[in-house]
Amino acid sequence: MKILTVSGGRFISGKSRRLVEEISGRIEVLENAILFPESVEAEYGRFNAASSVLIGPRIGGRGSKYYTSGWLFDTSRKFVPEKSVLSSELPLTPAEYRLELDVPGSGRIELPGYRLKNGVLLLYITPSYRFTFPSDVMTAGDLEDYAQVSLKPSENGFEGEVSMNLQKADYVDLALLGKMVEDIVFFGDEPGRFTYEFLSEPILMVSHEKILDPPKLQKAMNGLSTVSGHGKFTLRLSVGKAREEMEFSVGLGVE
Repeated sequence: MKILTVSGGRFISGKSRRLVEEISGRIEVLENAILFPESVEAEYGRFNAASSVLIGPRIGGRGSKYYTSGWLFDTSRKFVPEKSVLSSELPLTPAEYRLELDVPGSGRIELPGYRLKNGVLLLYITPSYRFTFPSDVMTAGDLEDYAQVSLKPSENGFEGEVSMNLQKADYVDLALLGKMVEDIVFFGDEPGRFTYEFLSEPILMVSHEKILDPPKLQKAMNGLSTVSGHGKFTLRLSVGKAREEMEFSVGLGVE
C-alpha cells in the first residue's frame, strides 16, 4: 500500500504538521490494517472536502471559466464520524470513495478512514470497482458529422473504440464528468481506441483535518487531473455542435 503524507505548506501551523509527521512515523501499515504500538482513540467515518478557485490565472484571460492554477480557494472540510474505536489495530475495510482533482487544484474528495483525537486523519482508497453502463454504445451527430463509441468495463476502468465520419466538425471529444471535475477520455479527428483507468493502487493518506483539501492532495499526487471512485458518473460525447450524454454507475467490486 502506498503511503501519502500530506502535511501542508508554509502557511499551515507547525503544530498540525508535527502531529502528522509524528503519527506517520509511528504506524505500521499492512494490506488491510494500520498498526499502532499501543491502543489509540479514534473515530471511523468519512472526510469530505471541496475547493473551487477564487483567484488565479485563466486560460484565455478575463471572462474565461477555466483556470491554469489557483492562488486563492474557497474550501470546505468536514469529517463525519460513524463510530468510535479504541484499538492498536485500525482495519482498512473496503469502502466507497470519490476523488475529483483538477489541474488548478479545484475539486472534491470523499474518503473513508479514521480521525484521531488530535485531528490527524488516516484515510484510505480501496481500488475495487464494478462498472455498470446502461448501454455498450454511444452515438452523437448526424449524417455529415457522426461519431460512435463502443464501451467495455475493465478491471480498474473502462476501454473502447471510437469510429467517426467528419465533414464539417474538426474533432470528436469524449469526456468523463464527475460532480465538479471533468477529464478527457478521447480527443481526435481519426478513429481510435482509448483506455481510462481509475486509481489502481491502494493508498493510505496521513494528514490533518485542518490541512487536507483538494489543492494539497492534488499537489501531493503529482499535480495530475483525476476523476476516480464510486457513485454516478457521466460520459459526454461531442462532435461539432452535437452532444450526447450517458450516466453510469460504479460500485465496489467486492462485497
